[in-house]
Amino acid sequence: MNPIVRNAVILAAGKSSRFAPFTYEKPKGLFRVKGEILIERQIEQLIEAGVNEIIVVVGYMKEKFFYLEQKYPNLHLVVNNEFGKKGNLYSVYMAREYLNNTFVCCADHYFTDNPFSYVNSENKSWRACSYEEGKFREFAVTVSDAGVITDTTIGGHDSLAQVGCAYMNESFSTRFRELMESEINDFGVASMFWEDFYGRHIRDLTFYCREFSGGTIFEFENIDDLREFDSEFLLNVDSEIIENITKTLRCDPNDINNIAVINAGLTNVSFGFDVGNTRYVYRHPGGTAGNLINRQAELFAQFTARDIGIDKSVIDMRLEGWKVSYHVHDAKNCDFEKNDNQLIRAMEMLHQLHDVQVPDSANVKVFDDVAEAKKLIEIASATKGHLAKEFKPLIDKIDRLYPAIKADAERLGYGLVLCHNDTYEPNYLYDDKDEMFLIDWEYAGLNYAVNDIGCILCRYDWTDEQIARYLRYYVGRELTKDEKRFYYGFIPISAFYWFGWGLYKGSVGDDDSFFFLPAYRNLVRFIDKALESYGV
Repeated sequence: MNPIVRNAVILAAGKSSRFAPFTYEKPKGLFRVKGEILIERQIEQLIEAGVNEIIVVVGYMKEKFFYLEQKYPNLHLVVNNEFGKKGNLYSVYMAREYLNNTFVCCADHYFTDNPFSYVNSENKSWRACSYEEGKFREFAVTVSDAGVITDTTIGGHDSLAQVGCAYMNESFSTRFRELMESEINDFGVASMFWEDFYGRHIRDLTFYCREFSGGTIFEFENIDDLREFDSEFLLNVDSEIIENITKTLRCDPNDINNIAVINAGLTNVSFGFDVGNTRYVYRHPGGTAGNLINRQAELFAQFTARDIGIDKSVIDMRLEGWKVSYHVHDAKNCDFEKNDNQLIRAMEMLHQLHDVQVPDSANVKVFDDVAEAKKLIEIASATKGHLAKEFKPLIDKIDRLYPAIKADAERLGYGLVLCHNDTYEPNYLYDDKDEMFLIDWEYAGLNYAVNDIGCILCRYDWTDEQIARYLRYYVGRELTKDEKRFYYGFIPISAFYWFGWGLYKGSVGDDDSFFFLPAYRNLVRFIDKALESYGV
């Protein structure tokens, strides 16, 4: 090795979303591959090559890497809290003070041979490259007759590509640091890959091409790529997700195939997979689910829905929030505007649900639309300003209306029943046999039955005629005067919750959904009419 080499910077901040679901539990750099933790193998190779100072830039699940400072006394962690918004150039920028005769590596790479044990007597800066056949997504390079990289492009075919690690000598490090400090706040720069930034300044920065033969540097683009390299990866991944699946389906880890992420939201992240000829869905609880979801109520409602035949997809679920279900084959969303039969069945499902007797021992939580909305608005105010003050006129009207609604419910004999509390077309599916499913029970709890029709009515810009149609199908006839006042009066109550939900979602950087604005419109549209109807 070049005795001038001072240190190494290992980039370990990224989320590696292509490796979901396993990156829900730990960063990719901590995967065990062929019996070794990826980042530990790389650290050991650096130490073996005589590198005594190692800097690891962490971000996503950073706490999982904290142990490294105890295990390796000459290792120092640097935190990049912008990992979700910026590219890996920003990680290099966070470690810029350490750049000086430095190896730059990524935590999730696997080197079959030690690339750091290399005699570099002239102390040249170099970039690891390998010839790639066919099309590839890495940074392609053009190399001069002197071995200098003269051009780089994103992607290429049948050519040399940048792979694995790099070495930046003192002059390269100094110039690279100066350029980063000068431009990091320019539009789009912080979101770059460091290789892209280097390519932008290739005339100022000289990398020699250090060519590696194929099959010596592995970057693992996806789970299948990794499993091809290590056939026992799923056996050794130390994953509760895999353990839950294998116990539920009584299968071996290697029986699990065709893993594909379905969605990743605040309350849950889900992926599909095959075991044998059957496709399943695994639901993993999201990090902020506690602000929205009561798992005890969901668990009771989910199994109740299975038992009464309105959601037969679930196989198993636990209070921790994970769930294994059958994949609904050729699933499509219902269209109640075009299909009366689907709407009739949807309303039947709600009546089946509302007729369930809930024992006290089930500990099913009351889902209070107003209280829950206010809680979400308060949380959202941390990033969106004083929302309770901004929307005080509407909140005051809700505070006047809700007691009247509850008093009317008692007069009419409407008690709290088991409700879905998230009813709308996207949660009604039908399969290739036209069997319908009411899915997604995270918001289930005890509420007035009217909320399940209110959730449908408040999240679209329906006409008066459309709203009357839904209510007629739910009740099974024309509404009485008392029923009409109560059902229409509850629309702004339901709308208030979904308005608060949208504020919360936006405050944490998630999609506030297509119904955020319609919920607000319906809150405004119906609140004064409801107050007038109750003489409040």
